This record gives sequence, structure tokens and C-alpha cells, in this order.
Amino acid sequence: MIEPNWSEAVRAIANDKSDWSWVSERVIKVDHPEGPMAMKRWQRTVSERDTFLHHLRYGERAGIQGIIPLMTGTRGDFPIFEHEGADYYLEPWVEEQLLTSPPSKELRLLAILAANHKLSENEQVIEEEAMTEYAQEVDLLWNQQRLTMEQMADQMEQVRFLSPFTMTFLHAGPFLERMFQAGRTGFQQWVRHVKDQGSYRFVFCHGQPSLEHGIIASDGNAWWTNWEESGPNHMAYDLAYFYQDIARNQPFHALDQQAIFGTYEAYGPVWREADTSLLKALMLTPTPVIEFVELYRTNPNRYAEHQWTAMLEVKLNTLRYLSEMVRFKEDQEAAMRQSST
Repeated sequence: MIEPNWSEAVRAIANDKSDWSWVSERVIKVDHPEGPMAMKRWQRTVSERDTFLHHLRYGERAGIQGIIPLMTGTRGDFPIFEHEGADYYLEPWVEEQLLTSPPSKELRLLAILAANHKLSENEQVIEEEAMTEYAQEVDLLWNQQRLTMEQMADQMEQVRFLSPFTMTFLHAGPFLERMFQAGRTGFQQWVRHVKDQGSYRFVFCHGQPSLEHGIIASDGNAWWTNWEESGPNHMAYDLAYFYQDIARNQPFHALDQQAIFGTYEAYGPVWREADTSLLKALMLTPTPVIEFVELYRTNPNRYAEHQWTAMLEVKLNTLRYLSEMVRFKEDQEAAMRQSST
């Protein structure tokens, strides 16, 4: 059943006689006079809203693929409708198609993401002092996360009888420590490269590319929804987000890894080993595991013990898959270096 505020928002923004249905907590499908629409509720500050619209305008002018255009107002602008303290926007509804032949949804979306990165690739000069300050901030955050993990483990070990969740976390301790070390090493390698080059490489990023935010339409075109976090950043941030989502949804083997990396490099900007270093740092962070363990400690009755444990295993397996991906890519690059000598 739709909440009253949704009903009032539809009457005020779309059409008084429009029918609608739930899609998710923040999105409904509206039978609009101009055709089916996705109507999204979005609570942001005025500054965040303006930044979102600015990035959308840039993306459309630059020819970024996969942007579903928002409904425009009479002046031709991108409207954000306000109602009862929340923002809403409308965009044409794109029906998802069930794919029965290759390439897979993952690879089709990745090809669009890569092409957008190549189209928008740019480089900006950065002072060594600024890069050093940024690296110190990241290093401090890493140390804090690592200390939090160690404190959690120490406290859990004091309990006389260890629960299945606790035993799973403690058993994963050495693996999580290796991920901390590997991610930190990758970040330091990337920082050294940026300092040597004296410039920072960036592209127009989606910000939250995931399988849920990607749609393959009946005509075969790929679309991305949820551009609210879009903006300039290194392409590794988009890829880490997307690869983490792939790892959460399905396991894969070496051939799949080759297809994933090969697809991006076929359509995207030139990939360098320094880019792999940053991707490694972003992909191998144990932060999601640590945050989940903290959630368990603060609200253990939210789920049954076996549910908590199963969800922790999923997060650990996700990190293991990502570690395999990084190892595959590093081995591939090492082989290429060897063959060129």
C-alpha cells in the first residue's frame, strides 16, 4: 500500500488521475499522460541538488551514454519537484529485458561505463604537497580501521563461549589483515605514480554503478539510473564499485575475469599499472566487513545467529573474489612486462 505522502506527491507532480505501483522504497512507477514514468523521492540539500543537475547537464552535452533524460520543464531545464520537504524527479520508464544471449548484462553495462570514461578522460595538475596531505589522510583512516578491527577481535576473544559469528570473524582475521596490507600497498604505489607524473587522471564517473542501477532495454541499449553521485573522479572508483557488486551477486572464474578486464580495456581509456594499484586499494578494503561486525555487536537481536553468520560469510567471500580478481590482473600485467623484455 502506498503511503499518503507518495499519493499526495503523485497528485501534485504527475497527474491527479495517474495510477502507480511500488518499485522500491524510493521509486514508484507512474502511469503518466506522456507515458510510463519512474518517479523517485530524493532528500538532498540545495547544493547537492544543484550539483546533480549540473553533472547531468554536463553528461548530456558531452555525449555520455546511458543517461535517462529527466522530464524537462517549460523552460527546458531539468526539474526537481519539491513536495512536503522532499525532492522528486520524473524520468521515462525503461523496461528491463531478460537476456538470453551473450554478452551478459554485466559486460554490456561495463562496455558503456568504459566508453563514457574514455569519452570524458582528462588530467589535472596536482601539487606534491597536496597529494602528500591526501595520502596522509587516507593512511590515518586505514590505521583507524585496522585498530578498530583489532579491538573487535580482542574483545570477542574475551568471551568464554564463542558464537558461530564470532568464530567466523576471528578465523578470517589473518585474511583481513592481508587485505589491509595489500590495499595499503596498492594505494602507496598509486600515490608515488601521481607524484612522479605531477598530475591526476580523472573521468566522468557514474558514482554508484551496480547491476541494480543498470538496465538493458528491449532494443538492446544499456541505461544507467541513479546518477545522483556522478561527477569527476578516477575511473577506478567506478570500477571498484561495479566489481564489488558483481562479486556480491555471483562467483566467477579466471575466464570471466579475463572477459571483465578485457571488456573495459577494449572500450575504455588506456589502462596502466598505476590504475590497477588504485583499483586494488579500493577493492580490497575490509571496511564493509568491519562495519557489518560493528552492526552485529550493537544490535545482535536484529537477526538470528545463523543469519548473521551467513551474511558475514557472503561479505568475506565477496572480498575473496575481489582478491582473486586483483591477483589475476597483476599476474596478467607481470606476464606482459616479461614478454616485452
